[in-house]
Amino acid sequence: MRRSGVGSGLAVLAAVVAVLFVFPLVADAEVRLFVDKNTVRVHDPELGQPSILNNFQSNGHRTHNYMALVWDSNSVWVYDIRTHQWLNIQGFSAVSGLLSDDLAMAWERERVAVFSAQDRNWVLSEITPSPITGQQISRKMASVTCEDAFVVYDPVLKTWQTAGDFEVKNAQTGDNLAVAWDDDDVIIYDLTMHQWIVKQGIAPQACIIEPFKVSVYSADRIHVYDAMSHRWQDMPR
Repeated sequence: MRRSGVGSGLAVLAAVVAVLFVFPLVADAEVRLFVDKNTVRVHDPELGQPSILNNFQSNGHRTHNYMALVWDSNSVWVYDIRTHQWLNIQGFSAVSGLLSDDLAMAWERERVAVFSAQDRNWVLSEITPSPITGQQISRKMASVTCEDAFVVYDPVLKTWQTAGDFEVKNAQTGDNLAVAWDDDDVIIYDLTMHQWIVKQGIAPQACIIEPFKVSVYSADRIHVYDAMSHRWQDMPR
């Protein structure tokens, strides 16, 4: 019995030691960025040494889990600790940027660029119809709102899709659906079909995005779009 108890105790101790070893590695897997006047250093935990951008005067930076994003007056660089690579887009003077686990986004006044960690490249938009006023990013999609347009990145087509002549009041972006609305109508970009869906004359006030469903709330109705059936359903609020 005593031997059994000792064996159990050793097993528990081994489990505790294993946890203590594993969790620091998981925690340390998050990217760490160090910026000074002319240098950017990223601590890559797997390499055990920093990856360095020399002669780089950063105008701004972001970090999120696996990726670091930095920009200067003429370029944007992203570093992914999963691939141990710096990748950049040149001739781009970013105002700011955003990150999710698999996407990086940066924007100018009238252009936006997105980096896909899966594809390991940047995709630049055309000139937007009007100045960019808002930005959103999810695990799979990115979007910007403009004064009179809604622009969404389609990660399958690897292009930016634009709905113009639409004065955006508010917007939300999920992993499969992106939604914007004005005082009267709502537009949805459906990633399952790579198409814009429009619902007119409902005076939307708010919306909730689920993985494959959008619920749009007006004063007295709830309008639900189902991306699996591609149909609308209306019900009293």
